[in-house]
Parts: sequence; structure tokens; C-alpha cells
Amino acid sequence: MDQDHKSPAEIARDTLQELGRSGKQPTPLNYALTYARYANLPIENLLSSLLELPEIFAQIEEDNWTIRQLELLKDFLPRVILLPDQEILEPFSTILNEILIRNRSFAKEIHRQRKEFDVTVAHLNELIGQVHIMMHQTSKRLEKNLNRFNTVKTLDEARPIFSDIIEQSRTLISSFKEIGDEFQDAHKNLVNSTIEANLDPLTGTLNRRGFMKRLESFVQKNIVLMIFDLDHFKELNDLKGHRHGDQILQEISTKTSGNLGGRQNVFCRWGGDEFLILFPDASLDEIVSFAETFRTNVQSDADPDASPRPTTLSIGISAGFLPSSDAFDTFYNLADEALYIAKKEGRNRVRAIHIKDRET
Repeated sequence: MDQDHKSPAEIARDTLQELGRSGKQPTPLNYALTYARYANLPIENLLSSLLELPEIFAQIEEDNWTIRQLELLKDFLPRVILLPDQEILEPFSTILNEILIRNRSFAKEIHRQRKEFDVTVAHLNELIGQVHIMMHQTSKRLEKNLNRFNTVKTLDEARPIFSDIIEQSRTLISSFKEIGDEFQDAHKNLVNSTIEANLDPLTGTLNRRGFMKRLESFVQKNIVLMIFDLDHFKELNDLKGHRHGDQILQEISTKTSGNLGGRQNVFCRWGGDEFLILFPDASLDEIVSFAETFRTNVQSDADPDASPRPTTLSIGISAGFLPSSDAFDTFYNLADEALYIAKKEGRNRVRAIHIKDRET
């Protein structure tokens, strides 16, 4: 009998026989992969994507957004293995891809911040060790001076001992002040290393604070800065409510991460409906081309019947050499100016300004 015309029971029998012949364990995953091959189901990529989830959750201890998405997947999982039904496969695939796209960057940021956290904790431990050594050395010196007091007979003999104690106290206070300052800085770094402090809770991207922390690593490099926001977003919020607006922001963030692919970048939600992407060591022409493709993809994915109007983006870009983190404001202002030009010319377009053009 042709495989296409076999019943689910017959395919299940062939699946178990294949597992037995190949010596593979009849785990749910092996069973599902083999069954999908015998039934000609287009779900092998979905199952491979499911394998990626445990790796991501090994780095993410708790994330309510993803937990809710996994709850949605539960409705489809029992049926998607056995039924070649597009009404099941498509929403299953959409939900799974949203989880993976959002959490790949989320997990990457958590891994990076944990490394920062470990470095800071190691520095704090080192400072604590220094304090212990200083206290031990100081107590030994004081004990020695006290023993000397027991032998003095005149005030003149006591004066150099007092002077020594005073000098030691000054040195100790000065050292404690320096270590205290380092403790304060290390504690600040520790607080700033927390996930909540650097990530936007709505979209899972970096927030403004997290973006600025990463900026220092791109000083003395050529950068391209891209700013984009949603056209008529305030009108959408007023008409459909903030809940719907939040959903649109999440969708745009997911689409952005998907379009960025393996391109080196720092992506953040700057505030409201404004997003920033910094591209190190990239050319202006390259990123303008990327921005046009990205804008077109968002427009083509938009619902033509959406009210008040389909979602579109306006994009502003600046480029040049970043001499210091203080110079970032210049790049931001130029990209913001380019964004304003895009809005003024009718929205849903890309405009760019190179810093050299403005300097000349």
C-alpha cells in the first residue's frame, strides 16, 4: 500500500518497526520524527525548533511571556504530530517561531550579563580579601605598639609610639576610603547587571539603559545608527487601546529580530514606539538597503483591512566614526533628523544622513 494512503495505525506500526530496525530508542522525539517522515508531514523543522527550546530555557530561569506562549503550544502539540492540517501547523509554527526569535536574543543577553555579574562578584571578593588582610596587619601593628607601651618609662619614649599609631590610623582610613569607593562602584555594577535593569519587559529587547551600557564597546569604530517608529501609532493606541498597541510593539520587535538574522547589531526599544539598532563596522549603503528591505517586509505583512490603517514604519539613519560615547548624541540627533524628514515626506520610507556630510 502507498504511504500516502495508509491509515494512522499502519503508519504507527511502520514507525515502530523502523525504530526497532535502526536500534533507536522509542522516545517521543524519535517516534515523532520517524512518524512524520513516513506520513510525509512537513513538521521536521518544527520538531528541530522544539529541540532548541531546552537550550534557551537552560539560561532563562523565569520568563512569563514565554510561559504563556508555551501554554498556547500545548493546545496544538498533541495534534500537530499526527495531523497534516494547515489550520494546526500554521498557528503552531507561528507561536514557536515567536518564542525562538524573542528568546534567542533574550538568552544571549542573559548569558552576557551573567558573565559581567561573575566578574563583578569576583572583584567584590577580592576587595573583601584585601580588607581582611589590612585588618589582620593593622591588629598586629597595634598589638606590637601596645607591647611597646608596657616598656616605656617617660613621655618622650611614648611620643614616637603615639606618632606611629596616628600614622597607621591615617593610612588605614585612607585605604578603607579607597576600598569603600571601589565597593560602591562594584555594587552599582552588580545592580546594573540584573536582567530587569537592562531589558524591556514588553518586547524582551534591550532597553535604553542596556543599550547605553553596550555602547562603550563600539567607541573608536565606524557605526551606523538606525531609528524607526510606527507611523500613526498614537492614533492606533487612541482608537484600539494600549493593549492592542502593546501587541503591535511585540510583533514589530519579533519581526525586527527575525530580519536582523546573524547580522552584528545592538537592538533596543528606546521608548514608546521608537526602536534603535546600532550596526558596528557597517557601511551606510549596506544598512540603507537592509532598512528598505525591512520596511517593505513590514508593509507586506501588514493587514490591508487594519483599522485605522495598516502598520508601516518610518526609518532614519546616521553613520560615521564614533570617537567616544559622548559623541553618540550627535549620531542620535542626525538619525532623528532623518526620521523627521521621512515623516515630513509622507512616512513609510527611509532617509539617511552621514556625519561627514553634515561636518562639511
